[in-house]
Amino acid sequence: MWDGEAEVLVLGAGHNGLTAAAYLAKAGLKTLVLEAKERVGGGSGTEELTAPGYRHDTCASIHGGIQSGPVLKDLELDRFGLRYIYPDPLYASVFPDGSSLITWRSVDQTVKGIERFSPKDAAAYRRLMEFWEKAFRDSFARSRYSPPRKHTEIYARLEKSEFGFQLMRYMASSPLDVVRELFEEEHVRAHVLKASIQGGVFPDQPGSGGSVFTAGTGARHTFGWGLPEGGALELPLALARCLRAHGGDVVTSAPVKEIIVEGGAAKGVVTADGRRYAAGKALVAGLHVRPLFREMIDPQWLDAGLVEAMGNVKTGLSEVVFHLALSERPRYRPGLGVDDVVHVHVAESIADLIAAYAEYRKGNRYPRAPFQIICHTLLDGKRAPQGHHVLNIGHYAPYDLSGRPESWSTIKEELLRHEMERVREYIPNVDEKTVVGKLVATPLDIEASNAMFLRGDIGGMGHLPSQEGILRPHPSIADYRTPIRGLYLTAACTYPGGSITGAPGHNSAMTVLSDLGLKPPAQ
Repeated sequence: MWDGEAEVLVLGAGHNGLTAAAYLAKAGLKTLVLEAKERVGGGSGTEELTAPGYRHDTCASIHGGIQSGPVLKDLELDRFGLRYIYPDPLYASVFPDGSSLITWRSVDQTVKGIERFSPKDAAAYRRLMEFWEKAFRDSFARSRYSPPRKHTEIYARLEKSEFGFQLMRYMASSPLDVVRELFEEEHVRAHVLKASIQGGVFPDQPGSGGSVFTAGTGARHTFGWGLPEGGALELPLALARCLRAHGGDVVTSAPVKEIIVEGGAAKGVVTADGRRYAAGKALVAGLHVRPLFREMIDPQWLDAGLVEAMGNVKTGLSEVVFHLALSERPRYRPGLGVDDVVHVHVAESIADLIAAYAEYRKGNRYPRAPFQIICHTLLDGKRAPQGHHVLNIGHYAPYDLSGRPESWSTIKEELLRHEMERVREYIPNVDEKTVVGKLVATPLDIEASNAMFLRGDIGGMGHLPSQEGILRPHPSIADYRTPIRGLYLTAACTYPGGSITGAPGHNSAMTVLSDLGLKPPAQ
């Protein structure tokens, strides 16, 4: 006896689960999403965390990657209430010596700013962008919105291209190596490097040098990044409306505890309260792969090596996030010239960046951790009362603080004071007169907020060379298919990983449709 039936069940109403569901429903499949929490959203949520009327993004604050792909257009999300605001400047860096450096959508305008620090680096930045246009740009979105290719295929193609060997060299390098090779002035280096590793990558991590061209520079100029008007939650809300418009639905407060497998095929699920839902044609799991394979599927249907591998997936860094509600506009120190910039990196210095991540590896905090400040309300008045503002301040941090994750709970008050002092170094008017409410989220809080955020890693599993591309989450299931017939994967543990792209949802849906012999939905 089933409590509900659908042709396709999707587990998890994060933005990737909803993206997959919306594509499948639009293709004509009766699709049902089961969400553990009381509301949709996952890592793209918005809540009144500090005070009534102040809407803070709970995790994802920047919707960059999704701007480069087909999801927004394919699903016509503007029809379902999604409105993006596109900041320009893109971001800025501020430094202890009172200087600042701004990246604009315009490369020319950005280069003029770099010239104040180093004419040689300004020319190097222009060359970097030329290389991005020639070697990276066309393949960037195409490669992310399709299943990962084998390394042999990638390198075979690169060997035949004009810039292939140079690309190989950059991709094999660390972001720090690439930045040091391309630029010579320390402010410029810190500005580019901080943006390039905004995703949890370590600055000295080999195999991640391509992020300098994608996360740090080229992709930002080409595609920009968007603020969903009203908050990050507006993206999953629009996806849910799209799903329902095509005959699908979402059931919330329905945590799944078991995948029903019969004869090696996925037939449905059982929720924590005993409800049973049938999946007639496919089941798409937007869940963390560790509990999925180790707790929710009878091991008789799985290879023991795969189960063991999923138990050994590695997480990356977690974060400390400081939310502030302010009664007035944040004003930076005189001379910095970034009062109108939504996204500001406090890059500190190259030395601080390197030292901070070295301490993170040891499980320690770093007192002068480089951080970022995002003030969405400079452009989006729907997130706070008129004339008021919300700030999102975040930096990376180790989950195992001094080897004891529970230590985060004991230092929370101290941490709150420290974060306030650090912000005030650059924004003096953040004080007791202007602060309406404040909240600090530690790695423990982040882990507790979402089952996907294992050990506080908002990417589900770390973006490490051993867990990227065809290796994410494991070579045998990297194409979104699993050993269980009809069971597919999506979300942050699948290629191309975390952040707001919709790519795992898109790619998973295309795989399901291909296996069912159905065409992708027409726009």
